[in-house]
Amino acid sequence: MKGQCVCGETAFTVTLKDQNVHVCHCSICRRQTSGVIMTVDTVQGSLNFDKQKYLSVYSSSDWGERGFCNACGTNLFWRTKDHSYCNINVFSLEEAPEDLKLDMEIYIDNKPEFYSFSNRTKKMTEAEVVALFSSDQ
Repeated sequence: MKGQCVCGETAFTVTLKDQNVHVCHCSICRRQTSGVIMTVDTVQGSLNFDKQKYLSVYSSSDWGERGFCNACGTNLFWRTKDHSYCNINVFSLEEAPEDLKLDMEIYIDNKPEFYSFSNRTKKMTEAEVVALFSSDQ
């Protein structure tokens, strides 16, 4: 699949692991997007940049980093620093699959009370997410 930032200066190809969309309610994602970020997991090693002159990577934790276009600011991916796990902004895909489904919300204990999704999803707390990724280190 092909994807890109808003301005088109950062473009990539990727293979999706499945059609499951995840929502993150952490404070960084909410601040970065003025809402939540919706992502889809990628097949390990399949994220390849065709245009990356404006690609920047931000170290957001001891174990994770975020990629974005520094020309337009589009958030593109989150991945572990060892690249064993990566997800992409589902809306950065040029043509999203039709069978996407919202299946999980993470950092659910960080979610403000003023919004909620009606979909039934798996929910993980901050401690559960941190344990999942920090145990790999």
